[in-house]
Amino acid sequence: MAITAMDMTHKIKFSAVCLLLSCSGIATAGDWQFDPSIVIDETYTDNVSLLINDEQSSLVSQTGIDIESTYNAQHAIFNFSSQSIYALYSHDHDLDNDFHTVSSDLRLQLWPNGIILFGSANISNQSRNGSRNALADIVSADTVRVESYNGGFEYNIKNSTFVINSSVGYNQTKTEDEIGNREGVYAEINSTNGSGARNIFWELDHSYQEFKNNNQKGELAESEVKIGLITDYSLNPFVRYYNEDNSGDLNNPNRSIESNSYGLGVRWRISPRLYLDTSYNKPIGSKLDIDGDKQKEYVNALVKWQPSSRTSLEASFSERFYGDSYGLNLSHQNKRLTNTISYVEDIQTFTRNNFVNNVIGFYFCPNNITQLEQCIIGDGATVFPGDPNNPDDQGYQIFPIQNFSLVEDNVFSLNKTLAWTSILALPRTNITFNANRQRRDNLETRIKDETSDASLNITRDISGRSTLSLVLTYTETNLQLDTEFERIDRYRRYLLSYKKSLNSALSFDLAISYLNRSSASEILNYEEGRISAKITKGF
Repeated sequence: MAITAMDMTHKIKFSAVCLLLSCSGIATAGDWQFDPSIVIDETYTDNVSLLINDEQSSLVSQTGIDIESTYNAQHAIFNFSSQSIYALYSHDHDLDNDFHTVSSDLRLQLWPNGIILFGSANISNQSRNGSRNALADIVSADTVRVESYNGGFEYNIKNSTFVINSSVGYNQTKTEDEIGNREGVYAEINSTNGSGARNIFWELDHSYQEFKNNNQKGELAESEVKIGLITDYSLNPFVRYYNEDNSGDLNNPNRSIESNSYGLGVRWRISPRLYLDTSYNKPIGSKLDIDGDKQKEYVNALVKWQPSSRTSLEASFSERFYGDSYGLNLSHQNKRLTNTISYVEDIQTFTRNNFVNNVIGFYFCPNNITQLEQCIIGDGATVFPGDPNNPDDQGYQIFPIQNFSLVEDNVFSLNKTLAWTSILALPRTNITFNANRQRRDNLETRIKDETSDASLNITRDISGRSTLSLVLTYTETNLQLDTEFERIDRYRRYLLSYKKSLNSALSFDLAISYLNRSSASEILNYEEGRISAKITKGF
């Protein structure tokens, strides 16, 4: 297995984390678990290149080492999970390569009350270009390595007078193709009055992020403050201040992406576990919104309800520089069923979600023919008999083949994300449903993209050592909505797997799957079937 200088750097970083944990006098007398295993995975695919024509089969052999490790002490928690494999492709050994995945986190309490050191490291293999193939993986050999590192300090304290939750840290993301690289610092603080407050209540929320990439910088800051009077009645008046500022080298001076306002409101405490905040707010100054219109007065509303320790609801409505803004967090749990629903609107930059349209070739189609299979695919240099500059005279029409390229995301974007997870735990069966939808609005070009996915996972214990699973997934990407280049791609995957534990250290997995992609660009359609067998030997 090839070991590169970058791999050695990873090992040094993780060794430093382990050394810090081992040498700390605070993290003594803990439980340490270390579970290594060897994995051999053989996967047969009937369309490894994921093409509509010229399908090619391949046997992909993956051999590697898995490591699972945890450390739990009174003041320290450390989790480490990694996999290092070497993949061999029978159809093209030039693709043979080693792949690494890591998920690790550390929390170390430095003082008995308040200060915590935290850190995390993650390495994953993601699709090289989500527009070309959103479900690319190691078997299809179309991934890039994405590394993210995070570390900093937390200060948390809770008493009858006040509650403070705060953090400051450093974040870095590095990618194999250098798209989405970024590094920077961030800080957050949330504070409320304690349960012993008798005259004044308050809420403070502030977040700040600064990211850099290729000598470009983006700063994102958002603050909200409420200070009110506690009365003997259910209605309590308060003042509200809100400020949002997104700035840096990425900001178009012709567009305003900031909000600044103040207002008066009232908190209606309907019950000890339910209250409603409503305020009327006025913009400060003469700032314009994203569309160039003057920002206007608006109503801000927030409802919080926690009828029990297992159920909570928080919903909000407000207005920001782009118009109406919403937020939602709902969680509910009982003996069998767990539900969580969230809706978030946030500003992002330096991501791997920015795609531009480009022409990759041409269809030369006979006149009056609509079936793509009857067309000729060319690269723009195709020559026809007669006048090559006028193929219409030869009975042909030209249609461009368009695709999207992943490019640097050196812009601010508004991302609206809805996520829903439901888990039903039955005596021998677990059912998990996940659904997500994200709409991305490029605040520079105002072009919108949308991605959606849903999955249903049903797992059944058919014996004490055997498990049968059925996974159904649906993924949809819609790029450049409401433009002439709009394209919708739909992926449907069906996976049936069987796992057998032969003993406490040896297990066998067998899986069969079918994937279908349906695209608005027919040349991108494909079908793929896979059969895989995996053996895991632990120590």
